[in-house]
Amino acid sequence: MHISQRLKAVAQCVPQCDLIADIGTDHAYIPVYLIKKGTVKRAIGSDISKGSIEKARSNAEKFGCSDLIDLRCGNGLEIINKYDSPECIIIAGMGGMLAIEVMKKNISAVKAVKRLILQPQRDIDKVRIFLHKIGIKILYEKMIKEDKFYTIIVCEQGKDCDYTKYDYWFGKNNIEEKNPILKEYISCEMNKMNRILLSLENNEKQHIIKRKKEIEKKYKAYEEVLMWLSK
Repeated sequence: MHISQRLKAVAQCVPQCDLIADIGTDHAYIPVYLIKKGTVKRAIGSDISKGSIEKARSNAEKFGCSDLIDLRCGNGLEIINKYDSPECIIIAGMGGMLAIEVMKKNISAVKAVKRLILQPQRDIDKVRIFLHKIGIKILYEKMIKEDKFYTIIVCEQGKDCDYTKYDYWFGKNNIEEKNPILKEYISCEMNKMNRILLSLENNEKQHIIKRKKEIEKKYKAYEEVLMWLSK
């Protein structure tokens, strides 16, 4: 089956498993893809939308996996109960703050899983900080560019090494490995900041002056990281 580059990149981070849980499964593309590929034997797919669950059920039937995917309509990780023992939990495609709230609702499930895979759409730095606060180690990260930039965070239980503020902003291994996609992402973000500053150039209102200073400070920090990546 054909799935997007983003979803395929997420799926590639899943190890051989008996059972996974895909939270916010939508059309159940990831569970179906992984079962058909032979990476996992069974899957739980959850979504808060009844419409999405119906689409997921139809997709599972289409590819002959309906008996291997347990589709549940519910709120995030709340659908995982004490009788479930997923080895891997996937939370992909939602905002970072929402992903954090999902994890907070069932910390015991997060702390019991061997592999946690996250693909937050924004507030990625806050997700990294939250993971460390609850004792989750970031194994590695992947960045891809499809229609826009995406970051995939692969985690396991355990204490991580120390992170700088830049590591939280951009991902430790992305910086250490001088990821070319990170370099492109930072350049794009700096161009956006330049455009914003240009549009505010002649505006001397106090709140605008404050905003310009914040953007200029952020720009300099991004520029510092970009210079290091370019060495």
